[in-house]
Amino acid sequence: MRKIQRNALALISGGVVAVLTLTACTAGGGSKDEAVGDTSTLRMAFYQDISTPDPDTAYNGSELNLVNSAYEGLVGYEPGNSNDKITGVLATSWTEKDNTVFTFKLRKGVTFHDGTSFTSAAIKASFDRRTAVGQGPAYMVAGVKDVATPDPNTAVITLKAPNTAFLPLLASPFGPKMVSPTAIKAHAANNGTSWFANHDAGTGPYTYGQFDKGTSYQLNRYANYWGPAPAYKTVNFSVVTSQSSLQLQLQGGQLDGLTTDLDKLTRAAYDKQPSLKVTTWASTLNPTLFVNPKSAFFTDAGTRRKFLSGIDLSTLVSDALGGIAKPSDGVFPAAVLPAALNKKDLTYSASAWREFASRLNNRTIKIGYATPDLVAKALSDNLVAELGKAGIKAQSIGFGTGTYYTAMSSADAPDLTIFNGFPDTVSPEAWARVFYTPTGGLDLFGASVPGMDTLLDEGLRTGNPDAYAQVVQQVNGSGLWFSLASLRGTAIFSTKVAGADKAFNPVITGLIDYAKLEPTR
Repeated sequence: MRKIQRNALALISGGVVAVLTLTACTAGGGSKDEAVGDTSTLRMAFYQDISTPDPDTAYNGSELNLVNSAYEGLVGYEPGNSNDKITGVLATSWTEKDNTVFTFKLRKGVTFHDGTSFTSAAIKASFDRRTAVGQGPAYMVAGVKDVATPDPNTAVITLKAPNTAFLPLLASPFGPKMVSPTAIKAHAANNGTSWFANHDAGTGPYTYGQFDKGTSYQLNRYANYWGPAPAYKTVNFSVVTSQSSLQLQLQGGQLDGLTTDLDKLTRAAYDKQPSLKVTTWASTLNPTLFVNPKSAFFTDAGTRRKFLSGIDLSTLVSDALGGIAKPSDGVFPAAVLPAALNKKDLTYSASAWREFASRLNNRTIKIGYATPDLVAKALSDNLVAELGKAGIKAQSIGFGTGTYYTAMSSADAPDLTIFNGFPDTVSPEAWARVFYTPTGGLDLFGASVPGMDTLLDEGLRTGNPDAYAQVVQQVNGSGLWFSLASLRGTAIFSTKVAGADKAFNPVITGLIDYAKLEPTR
């Protein structure tokens, strides 16, 4: 089975993006004298620098705000719809046969930013480039056997084998984007990765403007966009590496908004600000406890399950996250599998930890998390507190950016880790393969369950819900992974900015459709 590899920190909260309405722009699109009341420019802040916004390498989080503003796919998840509805973007309609042959009717009158007309010929060229670049997102088109183009407005995609996740993968924010064949040909050296690092050739509502790596990034409105023109002419992004600075500027009125995941106390502080509006929505974010099978404390499934049964999820999630999350009663994120098939089989036992504590001989359980993630930190810290009440010594350990993933696979990895992740798309395959199998890329402790790959292959091929129901049973029985909460996406905006409720992405909570934001009327 193909390997999926995604940067571990990329999944954590989908990144932090802050928004500030600014003023007039120069001829080049950058901000100039900041005249009060001018809302032609929207200024953003990335909490940390972003990965290269090449549509075929972007696989982290925050850089997708640039990619998905400049590029579009055939289909996508409807912004502002928590029901994960797939809607046409550059395709107006489609049919499928046996999860193998997909026929798309394409939108007419669309141009790429270099002036090239969008036709069916662009699909194969775009898929071929993604394959040639060969980075993480390449797996999404690896199963394509052929792209036929009966006419300029029709494409027939045939797969090598049935794949029930193919359409959701096309709709994914990470999914294949249409790239101008003219640009691909003109920048063929090294698959154009140098050129595409700071130029775009998409069809989206914005084009790439000036980039200053590590400092600032810019989007400019595309004058010939096929859809409604965005309200903001320019979107400027600056890199701000202090979480406290972002919060203070937002609360002080220097920033007009941010999209992020919050702990209970931070959310409460924002709720008290009359000049701000908090928007939340159901998401696929699913903070999960990973249990290290190499830990001396957790070598067998029975011990792991006993420990997990001692977690009072209602108390833990309420104390750590408050109203922005609810305790998870499933194994997969709620959106990706029907509730009837997606049930934990453990019942909370107040005595479970007392039995567990007697085996520890006063040793300390170490719980790891990535320091950029407020949600994981809050859950880890509160879990330590709850363990302490049961007489169990525990330590909450933060790992800095760039060290977390390596630390989880090292010989001295912590006994547990809490990871706030989301799937590539709304599909049980996209969650289970990545997190529950060593080939997936984010099975943090390298744990495995015999036979799981076979079940996942069956589910991918047939869509048989029984296959995924058996995976749920395997996860439950192993005690290796334990879903803690269903987290709501959160955006905090000044009351001067409207449209957040129509602009959020149901898969990645840090991703906003800026073409749907506008000044409050």
